[in-house]
Amino acid sequence: MTREPDAARDAISLLNSVFGLTAFRGAQEEIVRHVTDGGNCLVLMPTGGGKSLCYQLPSLLRKGCGIVVSPLIALMRDQVAGLIEAGVNAAVLNSTLSFAEASDVERRLIAGDLDLLYVAPERLLTPRCLAMLGQADIALFAIDEAHCVSQWGHDFRPEYIGLSVIAERFPGVPRIALTATADELTRQEIVEGLSLAGAPCFVASFDRPNIRYEIVDKQNSITQLKSFVAERHSGDAGIVYCLSRAKVEDVAATLSEAGIAALPYHAGLDANMRARNQDRFINEDGVVIVATIAFGMGIDKADIRWVFHADVSGSLDEYYQEIGRAGRDGDPADAVLYFRPEDLRLPRMYASKAGPSVGSLKALAEALGGDDPPTNLADIRQRTRLSRNQASATAMALADAGGLTVNADGQVAVSGYLDQAVTKAAELIRQRRAIERTRTETIEAYSAHLGCRWKFLLEYFGEAAPERCGHCDNDDLAEANADDKHAQRPFPRGSRVRHHVFGEGEVVGYVGSSILLAFDRAGYKRLDLDLVLDGHLLETAT
Repeated sequence: MTREPDAARDAISLLNSVFGLTAFRGAQEEIVRHVTDGGNCLVLMPTGGGKSLCYQLPSLLRKGCGIVVSPLIALMRDQVAGLIEAGVNAAVLNSTLSFAEASDVERRLIAGDLDLLYVAPERLLTPRCLAMLGQADIALFAIDEAHCVSQWGHDFRPEYIGLSVIAERFPGVPRIALTATADELTRQEIVEGLSLAGAPCFVASFDRPNIRYEIVDKQNSITQLKSFVAERHSGDAGIVYCLSRAKVEDVAATLSEAGIAALPYHAGLDANMRARNQDRFINEDGVVIVATIAFGMGIDKADIRWVFHADVSGSLDEYYQEIGRAGRDGDPADAVLYFRPEDLRLPRMYASKAGPSVGSLKALAEALGGDDPPTNLADIRQRTRLSRNQASATAMALADAGGLTVNADGQVAVSGYLDQAVTKAAELIRQRRAIERTRTETIEAYSAHLGCRWKFLLEYFGEAAPERCGHCDNDDLAEANADDKHAQRPFPRGSRVRHHVFGEGEVVGYVGSSILLAFDRAGYKRLDLDLVLDGHLLETAT
């Protein structure tokens, strides 16, 4: 876009003239001002909360081109198309471009003809791209879907580990990392992985009053789903989440046989088919997508009227991110979870196997201790036959244990005693797996909650909430769940406590006659409140 004098190009005028908005929402203005002034930050903002504006607007206010790092090709394409239509000089640099097209984008960046450039993380980390960025005038770096840096998350992307090179190569350029949800452990991984120590963390409101929350006892989820769509959402766009690829295929086929336009989406499908199904879902009315958790990041569709979980999510963080894709236009939407306690066995099993195995650690240590050790992550994959994710996670585990160093460009070097590092890494992984398994406690507690579900969700994310929201199944009941409302609550939500076994932690909330706590080392625990009080098991931490 044509650059105006600084005095005229203030945030509000651009907000209106480029984005068609009259006012900021929530923390947007504070974030925009902070980044425009050259500050780094981490932003936690729910799906549909306006994260993109937090880096798009500062990119236009600052001198140079804003570099947006995103793993989502569909999101890049959609956002760039919208920006160009609004008069912004935007482009994308990823694997979908031919060599000639990519060269033209590079030329425009160096010439100063771009306001925003969307780059895939693996492209940014190439020597060619880093050299090109070194010749350009950069306004800021925005790292979208920043939770992908977490080795323990289901969206882990190995290339995100290398993004620490941004701070090393461009220390004077502001960096903004953004994600929809991240618990305290994931936030720490983002801060460490993207060199954001000391930067403020902006947490937007998680309140979504247009979504109705409902838990249904699971009997036959496919039959229940067909009835749900026919009775309440015939012709509406929706998402069905399943844990396995086989169930995705089964549910999509069953819905299609029932006359519902349903399409499967999972990592096992051909990439072209996934892209076609996603495009149909986004661009056509009334299409239902049946998916694993591989689906959803970056989906820009405002009129999703319902999200249906045929299987339980592994944690409340995952669940909230998935249901947050409904009702982004502000109109009423439904989030329905079909739940039975035994369904938690699979998420618990996944958690117990999270992270590198001892076998992987030993295989890498053996390769590194040989006569011709691997010198980079690509070599490690070839020598150990580990997958890309496994190789990166295993190398980082040994690095965390002091056995080697891993540079931003993927170069590795032994820096300690490998046998000791394997032992230490295995113990650290064991401890982290124990914490990951406790995350299922949060979704079980939410499902068993007798009071307002929305209050439970908001308080889980550290946000105050009224006693009743008026848009969840429990609040629809005739009784006001007096037992929960008047339950004894000796430790305030959010207060710090100490347990003689689990150590220090924070009170998440109360579930019936239990207290839910998040311990710093032991993870989430649900304890019987009577036993806690009678045995003096908790004390206020000072």
